Parts: sequence; C-alpha cells; structure tokens
Amino acid sequence: MPAPFADPCDSEALKRRVADMLRAVFTDPGRIPEFFTEDYEQVTDGERSDRAGFEAHIRHVAGSVRSLDVAVLDAVRQGDVIADRHVVEVVHAGGHAAAIEVYLFGTLRGGRLARVNEVTRVLSGDPGLRDLARAAE
Repeated sequence: MPAPFADPCDSEALKRRVADMLRAVFTDPGRIPEFFTEDYEQVTDGERSDRAGFEAHIRHVAGSVRSLDVAVLDAVRQGDVIADRHVVEVVHAGGHAAAIEVYLFGTLRGGRLARVNEVTRVLSGDPGLRDLARAAE
C-alpha cells in the first residue's frame, strides 16, 4: 500500500485524505504507522510530543470518547508541506460534547507525516474538551 501522501493531489482529494487519515487513526490507533514516520514529532498549542507521546494521545482519545467526527475545511500542499484547517466534533464518554477547530501545518517524508504543528480552539460546547488535543492519560 503506498503512503497516503506519496503523490500530489488537488485540494479536494487532499481534504479527503486528511479526513480519512484522522478517522482511521482515531478508530484504529494500530494504523498510525501507515500515516506517521517512526521519528514523528508534534507540537500542539506549544506542547511537544514524540511518536510515543503522540500514540499515547491517540489511544487515550480513542478510548475516552463516545464519538468523533472530522470535517476538513481547507487543505493545501506544496511539495512536502501540507496545511489544513479541520473541525473535530467530539462527544466524550461522559456525554459532554465540543467542536474543536484545528490549524495543522505538517512536513511530509516518504509520503507520511514526519512533523506537525497544530493550534486548536473550541468553537462550541464544553471548553474542557479542548485538552483532548493534548491529553494522553
């Protein structure tokens, strides 16, 4: 299976690929290696995590939410740099809900994400769920 971002694509196809990637890893964290390099690093709202920390975050969120949906609103790619704006609608296992907007800037290597910088903000719902963007326990 080729890496998800190995070949260039138009904006609409890129939006679908990013949404598919996010849904896939939150549904099955075992799919993380398909989309992220082994030395992946991420900075979310100023907090850095390595690949292990990122995986812990994904597993935590996947296990603590009742539902999660993603809508990619904008996406662009130039060479090995991608940027997108997406909204995550989440319902926590306890029933609290929120819509969180994410601005993502990523660097690709070999068609997978090697580095991501994100900034998040709560659009609606429980502001405490904003911490899901960085939660790992």
